[in-house]
Amino acid sequence: MAGLLAAATAWFWFSRPLVPPARDGTGIELVIPAGSAAPAIGFLLADAGLDITPQGFARAARVLELHTQLRAGVYLLQPGDSLRTILQKLSRGQALQDSVTLIEGWTFQQVLKHLHAQPGIRVTLPSDPELAGAILVEAIGLPVPHPEGWIFPDTYFFDRGNSDLAVLRRAVRLQQRVLAEAWEARNQRVSVGTAYEALIMASIIERETQVEQDRNRVSAVFHNRLRISMPLQSDPTVIYAMGASFDGNLRKQDLRMPSVFNTYRVKGLPPTPIANPGRAALVAAMSPDPIKALYFVAKGTGHSYFSETLERHNHAVNFYQRRIGGPPPAEATP
Repeated sequence: MAGLLAAATAWFWFSRPLVPPARDGTGIELVIPAGSAAPAIGFLLADAGLDITPQGFARAARVLELHTQLRAGVYLLQPGDSLRTILQKLSRGQALQDSVTLIEGWTFQQVLKHLHAQPGIRVTLPSDPELAGAILVEAIGLPVPHPEGWIFPDTYFFDRGNSDLAVLRRAVRLQQRVLAEAWEARNQRVSVGTAYEALIMASIIERETQVEQDRNRVSAVFHNRLRISMPLQSDPTVIYAMGASFDGNLRKQDLRMPSVFNTYRVKGLPPTPIANPGRAALVAAMSPDPIKALYFVAKGTGHSYFSETLERHNHAVNFYQRRIGGPPPAEATP
C-alpha cells in the first residue's frame, strides 16, 4: 500500500500542471544559457513563477535520468505544461526556432547587417564588417583574409538565442562544400587555376545576371577574356570598389577610378569575390558555354546579347541601349 501511495504521489508531482495559465495565451519563454546545470535551470523556472524549487527540479531531472541531457536554447513553456513535459522539452532540445534568409549576390556587409537585425539572433560579432570578417576567418580557419564570397545564400533555421557566429559558421561550411563539388565537376573550358579564383568568377557572374539561360554564356565571355589577357570590364566590380559612394548611377569617370577591383583598369580577376554567389552562379563559373563571345550587353528584357567582335557589340549597344539603328544579326549558338 505504501508503495502504491508513493507511486501515486510521484505521478501527481511529475504530471500536475506547473506552468500557470497566461492571459494572452502565449506561455513563458525560458532562456537556458549554454552550460546550465539542472539546479540553475530550476532557479530560472522558479524565477519565472513556476511552483518548484531549484533543488526539486534537479532531483526530478536526476530521477528521470535526464540531468545530463538538458540543452541550452529558448523554450516556450505552454500553460498547463507539467514537470515531465518541461524535462522532455529540454532534454530533446525542442527549442523555439527562427529562420533567416541570405540572398544571392549580397556582400558580407549586407549579410552581417541583415543577420544582426534578426530578433532571435544573439549578437557576438561587431557591426564593422572588417572586424567581424577577421573574427569569422580566424574562428573557421579560412585561408583568406576576409570571408567575402564564402557565405552560401540560403534560408537557415536556428534555435532562438543562437549566435551570429554559429549561423555564419554553417553558411561558410556549406559554401565550402558546394564550391568543392562545383570545382570537381568543372569543364575543360575553365581558364582559372584554383577553386578560389572560380569563387571570385562566380561572384561576378552572380552580380552580372540573374537570368538562368545567360549565366553560362556570361561565364564563357569572362573565361574567354581571361584566356587572352583581356580586361574583364565588369561594372559590378567597379560598383563594389565604390562602396557606399555608389549612388545607383555608374558614370564613365567611375570606370577610371584607381582600384584593384576596377576590372576596366586592371587585367585579370579582382583580389577577392565581390559578393556571395549562390549554387547556380558557382556551377556556371565552372561550366562556361562553348562560345567565342567576348562581349555582352543587356537587352532591357533581363537577357543579354552576346558578340564575338567589337563591331557587332557596338551595333548591339546602339540598338539595345541607345535605341539607334536596326537590330544586330542573330546570335551564333554553340
